[in-house]
Amino acid sequence: MGAAPAGLDLLVRPERAEASLWRRFGATRQGRLRENLFDRYYRFARSLARRHARRHDLAPDMRDDLEQLACRGLLEAIDRYDPRRGAPFLGFARARILGSMVDGLGTLDERSAQLRFKRRLERERLASLAPAAGAKGSATGQLADLVTELALALMLDIEERAAPNDLAGRPENGFDSLAWRETRALLHQRVEQLPEPERSIVRHHYQHDLLFAQIAAMLGLSKGRVSQLHKAALARLRKSMRSIR
Repeated sequence: MGAAPAGLDLLVRPERAEASLWRRFGATRQGRLRENLFDRYYRFARSLARRHARRHDLAPDMRDDLEQLACRGLLEAIDRYDPRRGAPFLGFARARILGSMVDGLGTLDERSAQLRFKRRLERERLASLAPAAGAKGSATGQLADLVTELALALMLDIEERAAPNDLAGRPENGFDSLAWRETRALLHQRVEQLPEPERSIVRHHYQHDLLFAQIAAMLGLSKGRVSQLHKAALARLRKSMRSIR
């Protein structure tokens, strides 16, 4: 058979698709391309974090901290990598990711690290969802909306973290379990239908535990704008889910 056309070859040869992605990112520094690179190497960063945790026999509750530090190192590696120097990205990124984990863990106390990180996420979510000053409607109504959005946030969090057969946090009787699964499936579908960059913000914040500042750096937005879009995304999800009868 003759040689495949260059365009088709670019699609079927992963290393060429990767090279094309790096070339475009190097030329434009677009947030969307940075996000594509992050998605491409996220599993690599997570595997390094889990391997590091096993090797050093770290407490199970530190895994999330390690993965968050690994994501930070990955983002730094993506922004600092220059493919023209000839070094493969995975080798370059490995050093950055391991350095981020070692430096980060050196400043954290095992028992308090996870609580501090979770509280930072919770504060960010609450701050982004809080009613604006002078907002119309009763305080009770605003509180009801806030609770609804936080419930959606919790369900999204469980959706991303639960193992396929993990029933933690779900109702125990069969009917409610079926309803829970159907609701989660519908919520996942609604998330995929969100406009960009709302979908990316929701996905990275809940699936990858990225803080708003990290998402802002990835997408080329301000932290305040990410907070606004996070609130808008959950409000859109709330409206969409309430429309289901």
